[in-house]
Amino acid sequence: MRLRQFYIKVTLFGLLLLFCILFGVSLASSGMERIQGPQPSSKAAQEAGKTPPGKVTAVKASPSPTPIGDVATKSKTAAKPEVEKKAEPVADHDNSLNHVGNKLGDLLQIASHHGIKLFVSLFDAVLGKG
Repeated sequence: MRLRQFYIKVTLFGLLLLFCILFGVSLASSGMERIQGPQPSSKAAQEAGKTPPGKVTAVKASPSPTPIGDVATKSKTAAKPEVEKKAEPVADHDNSLNHVGNKLGDLLQIASHHGIKLFVSLFDAVLGKG
């Protein structure tokens, strides 16, 4: 009877561990899609990379037609040396929002660290190796 309870506990732990791993992989892939955009499937990536061996396509840049008025203004500006203007980055967000986000991230890191320690201690208690 005691051995049966042990197998039930180990099975439940295995299922919980499997769920946690699959949930973590899902969360990580959705985060990567949010950052880098949707990734093509493996078949689509392989088909996009394939080109027929005999055919090589080259892309040539064609000059765009410019109106006559633009040519006149370009010749006037060509006489004057242009000073390179560096665009200053414009903050779309308030710094306080970034500060709150950083503190929330730190809090989540601490909570996950202690959660993992709690989970490991529970596992040790179930198996009796603690």
